Formats: sequence, C-alpha cells, structure tokens
Amino acid sequence: MYRTLINALLSLLVLLPIAESAHAEDKSAVVLLYHRFGEDGLPSTNIKLEQFDAHIAELLSGGYTVVALSEVVRRQKAKEPFTEKTVAITVDDAYKSVFTEGWPRLKAAGLPMTLFVSTDPVDEGNPNYMSWDDIRQLQAEGVEIGHHTASHLHMIYEGGETSMADIARATERFETELGAVPTVFAYPYGEYDPDLESQITALGFEAAFSQYSGPVAHWSDPFALPRFPINERFGGMDRFRLIAGTMALPVEDVAPIDPVILEGRNPPVFGFTVDSTVGGLSAMACYPSHLGRAAELVRLNGNRMEVRFDEPFPSGRNRINCTMPAGGGRWYWLGRFFYVPGGKLD
Repeated sequence: MYRTLINALLSLLVLLPIAESAHAEDKSAVVLLYHRFGEDGLPSTNIKLEQFDAHIAELLSGGYTVVALSEVVRRQKAKEPFTEKTVAITVDDAYKSVFTEGWPRLKAAGLPMTLFVSTDPVDEGNPNYMSWDDIRQLQAEGVEIGHHTASHLHMIYEGGETSMADIARATERFETELGAVPTVFAYPYGEYDPDLESQITALGFEAAFSQYSGPVAHWSDPFALPRFPINERFGGMDRFRLIAGTMALPVEDVAPIDPVILEGRNPPVFGFTVDSTVGGLSAMACYPSHLGRAAELVRLNGNRMEVRFDEPFPSGRNRINCTMPAGGGRWYWLGRFFYVPGGKLD
C-alpha cells in the first residue's frame, strides 16, 4: 500500500500545477521514527547505513530545522509556530546498533535524537540491546530519553491494569538507573485507545507518541501524536524528501475518535472537516493500508470529507493516509491509526 501511495504522490508532483506558496511559519512538524541501524537481516525495522547517511545529508542541506523532540512537544502544546520544515528524530527500543551506528552519525552531524527505551531487555543484558551504561552515556551526550514501557507489551490486548503495572515497573528502573523518569511516552507498536490515553495522561506524561504517519500539528491530540516510521523498504530518498517536508492537513471533527474498530463497525466511516482556508480538495486521495489503492472520497456539505470503502480492515494494526498538494512543492498529510481486535499479535 505504501509504495502505491508514494508512487501516486510523486506522479502528482509532476502532473499537478503547484501554487506559489511560502510557509515561513508552519503549524506542524515532522517526527521521524527509526529502530535499527545497519542490521541488514531485519529489513522491517532496520535502515541501511547508506540510506541513513543520505537522510542525514538531506536534513543538513535541504532547508530543514532539526530540533529536539521536547521542543516539538513544547511548541505543539503552546500552539507556537514551527520554523518551516521542522523535523525531530526519534528511535525506539534501544537496540545496540543505535549506540554503535545511529547516534555516532547524528552526533557528528550535530543533530539531536530522542531514544524511547523499553527497560526489560536492557535489564536482561540482551546483547542486541544497549546497557544502562550505554544509555547513560547517550544521555550525557545530549540524547533525550523517552518511556517505552518495561516489556514492550501490546497494551490494548493486555488491558489497562496490566499495562499500568508494566509502566510502573519501567518507571522504577528509570528512577534507579537514570535518576529521573522520562516525561514523554511512546506506545509499543503504536497501539492506543482512549482509555489508555487517559491513563497515560493521569500518570503525568507531557505527551505520547504512536506510529501512524503524519506531522504533529497544533490541533493534534497530544497523547496520540503521529510519527513517520522509516525502514529499508520505505527509506529511499524520494519518500524521505516527501515525508520530511510534509505539513499537517488542518482538520477538525475527525471521526471516529476511538481507533479500535469493533465487530459490526468494520470498515469504519472515516470523516473529517478540512479548514476553509484550504482549497484544491479535488486533488486529495486517501489510502487505507489494506486496499493497495485509493478509497472513494466523498465531499459532503462545505469541506466535510468521508473516506468510504467496502473491504473490512484485517485484524491488527491498520491505517488510513490522506494526502494532497500544499503548494511550494510540499504536501498536506493526514494519517489515522485503526486497530481491529483478534488475530495473531506481532
């Protein structure tokens, strides 16, 4: 599905006239998500080193402003404008290759990074993961540390009580090993629902991140923020330039609010209202992750849009990505995560 989407966007970039536009101040920022570096036998979570080197070169030369994730969170909550093409870099799971390959490259380039740590594999001394000494060294060198639970569990499947106990165990380990608890959280596998959001909020975190694609916007839910996942298959430079320069599509009244799709409501009717300042809605296309093609997009009264398709989402994690030209060679992007209970967890 993603390759179909990227090819379609690149084709439109050539065929559609792009309006002259200057985005000196944006209301959104792009957050990138990596996992492994140079572990070429694991393509679904790895980025090849030559790909990552090319990403860094693009970030240094392509007019981007790369900031710490904490700055993205602060500006999002305060509704302060972002500099044009603001980007933050995050890495999940604390694999050893982050320490040996990923961070040294970012450090040499002067680019900040946030590392979301699941504590159990670190405590177990898993050789594929960093040690606490490694993590302390990264923190001393300026890497921000985020909370990613203890066991990297499927939180929706396990339920709130088990999930909160797992988070509490990780919190104790952060306090013991680092002397402080991270203030930003990342849902394992990007899976969340409104009950989990409420519990994460109650724990005092400043923000929480998922894994569905899209920029972080002023109007985003601060406890279900998007990130663009990057791996070998989707790490080519055409895609990287496309996503790194995206802007959040300004929308309101997004429905459904709950990403969990229960029996009898699959497929969901996904709808949103686009801000009246945005024109050219006929160029919008929306891609459910399981279809391999664009869904039907129906425009109702004014700028109300509905995404319609007949084939139900399969069990597990699903997404819908909506895109359209934003002018100035950039693209609007709206992503949403959906979860269908049942089936095999991975």
